Amino acid sequence: MSDMAVVVAPIKGKAWEDGGVTVLGRVIHDGVNVTQAALTSIAYKVFDLRSQSPETATSSGTLTVSSVIFNALQGANDSDKRWTEDLIGFNFLATFLATAFPTGGHLYRIEIIFTPATGQPFPVVYEVEIVGIRSS
Repeated sequence: MSDMAVVVAPIKGKAWEDGGVTVLGRVIHDGVNVTQAALTSIAYKVFDLRSQSPETATSSGTLTVSSVIFNALQGANDSDKRWTEDLIGFNFLATFLATAFPTGGHLYRIEIIFTPATGQPFPVVYEVEIVGIRSS
């Protein structure tokens, strides 16, 4: 995906129960890759879409911009095996604790809201199927 800021469908993935979830992306705003200086904040909420109250977040908080945004693209030319989308690379990487995804066999939505220094906030949304493990 070349411009995640305009993606209107969730980015999908799978993860094992009792493990954290790491998401990667190339986040673009106003036609350029975002940098740390281009953002003032990043907030997130995680929702269990198969729970009895899917509108209630299982986890929420903020991410430290300097910890999750790279000023230069990472993983270009297959240099980081975690990035499989293309050979261009990613500039966003965040890990969420397993406690945000407490139930195996459920589908979780991670809604991340990026607030730029100029312009309107914009979302990037992931949906992660948490695959149950028998020993959990």
